Amino acid sequence: MRRLSLRTRFDTDGRSEKSSTIYNTETLTKIFKEEGKDLFDARSASLGHTLQGGVPSPLDRTRAARLSLRCMQFLEKHAVPHAQAQKGKRKYSKETACMIAIRGSGIVFAPMDEVVAHGDMKNRRGKDVWWRDIKGLAEALGGRAGLAASIKKEKAQA
Repeated sequence: MRRLSLRTRFDTDGRSEKSSTIYNTETLTKIFKEEGKDLFDARSASLGHTLQGGVPSPLDRTRAARLSLRCMQFLEKHAVPHAQAQKGKRKYSKETACMIAIRGSGIVFAPMDEVVAHGDMKNRRGKDVWWRDIKGLAEALGGRAGLAASIKKEKAQA
C-alpha cells in the first residue's frame, strides 16, 4: 500500500520517481525555446495517461522513447541544413510540415496534406474507423456484453 501511495504522489506531480528536481518541464521548455530562437519553437505538453491519472505502462514508456528519438532525428535531418540560412530566406519542403504517427509497428512522419485528407478535423479523429466492425467482439470478450448487445441492436436498426 505504501508503494502505491508513493507512486500516486509521483503521478499527480507529473514526474517519475527518478526525474530531476532542477530540470523540470518548464526549465527544459525555456532552454529549448532559447536555443531554437527563430529556427524552431518549443512548447511543453503533459502526457495523456498522466492527465488521466494512470501510471505509464512499459509500452507507453517504450513508445515515448521511440517517438522522441525519431523526432530528434527528424529535427537533425531537416533543421540543420536550414540553420545557416538567413531569416526569411529559408526554404522548407512540404515534408517538414508533418505529424509523427505509429503505423503498424513502425514510426512514420505523415505529411499534413495526408493528415487533413484522412482526418475528421472537427471531431479530431480519423475518417476511417478500421476497428468499428470488431468493437462488438472486443466488448463481449472484455465482459461488457450489455454494451455489445446495444451495439448489435443499433446496427440492426441502421
